[in-house]
Amino acid sequence: MAILSTRPPLRLRQIPASWVRLLRPLWLLAFLIAVGTVIAGTVLALRDTYEVRPAFAELGLDYDLENNGEIRVQLDPERIPPALAGKPFRIMAINGSPVPADIRSASLAQRLHAARGNVVTLELRNANGKTVRATERRITPKPDRSQQRARDLRVAARLTAGLLACGVLLLCSFLLARRRPDDPVAMLFAFAFAGMAMTIDPPLAMWMAIGWPPAYDIISSGWFYLLLIALAVFPDGIFVPKLYRWLLIAGIPLAVFVSLPNVDANVQVLVGIGALLAMLVGQVRRYRRHQPGIERQQIKWAAFGFAAGLLLVLLAFVLLSIQPESGSQQSPIVNTIILLMFSFGMAVIPLGLLIAITRFRLWEADTVITRSAAYAVVTLVVGIVWAASSDLVKLIVEQVLGRESQAGATAVSAVIAAGVFAPTQSVVLGWTRRRFGSPVERIHEAAQRLKSWGLTEPPPEVATRALAIIDQAIHPTVSAIVLDTAMSRELIAARDVTSADDPRLVERLTLADDESSVGTLLLGRRSDGNRYNRLELEAVHEMIPPLAEALRVSRSHYSRENMMQQRLDEMAARLAQLEGGTPKPA
Repeated sequence: MAILSTRPPLRLRQIPASWVRLLRPLWLLAFLIAVGTVIAGTVLALRDTYEVRPAFAELGLDYDLENNGEIRVQLDPERIPPALAGKPFRIMAINGSPVPADIRSASLAQRLHAARGNVVTLELRNANGKTVRATERRITPKPDRSQQRARDLRVAARLTAGLLACGVLLLCSFLLARRRPDDPVAMLFAFAFAGMAMTIDPPLAMWMAIGWPPAYDIISSGWFYLLLIALAVFPDGIFVPKLYRWLLIAGIPLAVFVSLPNVDANVQVLVGIGALLAMLVGQVRRYRRHQPGIERQQIKWAAFGFAAGLLLVLLAFVLLSIQPESGSQQSPIVNTIILLMFSFGMAVIPLGLLIAITRFRLWEADTVITRSAAYAVVTLVVGIVWAASSDLVKLIVEQVLGRESQAGATAVSAVIAAGVFAPTQSVVLGWTRRRFGSPVERIHEAAQRLKSWGLTEPPPEVATRALAIIDQAIHPTVSAIVLDTAMSRELIAARDVTSADDPRLVERLTLADDESSVGTLLLGRRSDGNRYNRLELEAVHEMIPPLAEALRVSRSHYSRENMMQQRLDEMAARLAQLEGGTPKPA
């Protein structure tokens, strides 16, 4: 009964020092294994492209690896009966020599290439157990530079994107483990990112080459479980909502399910991505509980990277699901696009979380997110216009000029898309600037309002309003304005500080206009611990002359009013004395 009544904890506590000494070597081991799989996968991917597949192509074959590691080949549809076209077979024998069922692709390619004669006899068996004998004539393809260039370009794009994703994952894992070894959230992400780097492209080429061993499923289950828990407790280690603490138990069978080899891959993808997206519900609740500040910016960055990365991964799987099952019928360009989307999605996921946890440039989240959304809208609109105009223009051109002008039709549709891009970009980005104007732009707008404030408000009020604008724009930890007087310097406005000599006030900017200086603007570091960037400093420097002028005018205006008020008070007191008949003092 005591075991049944035990509940998972609501919070992951700070990792003790003794555990840190144990986890660091374990993480280092996982990191080195990930680096090794990336190197091995890259080498095997190149070997598969330039050695293995050409050996199959010599006999008009294409191959795929099943989930159980078996190699299934497909014959050239132009050289076999229609009844066998598009059906996968397992090679049982080559020229009468048996082929083991557990043979690997590289070994099978060597045996095909070493088979004697220009005609090779293959004994094949399909999934239903039907045996077929096929006689394949060896082909010596003529070198086509354009096709080779296209293949090299696809391979380069695939490996570049894959290595970028693996590099980002490993870099994020390294930085988190190095900088936050006692933070349970950071270490969960560090282990999860290392596991992700082991199981995506190009390491996939290694796992394919060795026949999808159980280690691949174990690593995939492990990083999925760690990522699920880490997202549930991000950023402070507390499960929000409280129900998510049961993921510590329920997440284990879920992680096993999404990695089982004999389950429909589409169902696994939907369940896995759906479970990760469900973590956004907790982040929304967490976001609403916090006041505007660092915590909200962390959630913004994490949600941006998480949502954008998973969206790209989901789109990649959607495109993969509509691709033909037969490798000979698949488009190499579409396959490359799928791999690029998947790799870029995997690269985006850790970046947002890394920025959030390390608190690097948190206040840039609003600008990055709004611009990214704007460019996504522009890309979507241009893509729809190009897709719609392509078929329409092609139909019109074919009717007028004939089928020989398809290239011209494609060029016309591309021109139409290019013509739509510029105005769409201008409209969307203009709307985002007006609707989500950056904080630095608000400083530019404040210069006009300072003139009117100098005529109507006292110096402390002008200074307080100026500090509020600066706080919203560049988010300093502390700030203050000191006004020069005839005899001393007076602190007339401050935020989160009581003295102008506070050591946190590291930036000292002289408030001066065309006449002279009137005081000093004092600023602390950014609240996320980073230095101010060039645009922020330029915006503050642009605000200094109108602020100095406003303070000068306000001080002059209110000093004259104070003098007049003082004289009026003296006259009122004198009249009161005369009316009361009070004798004059000796």
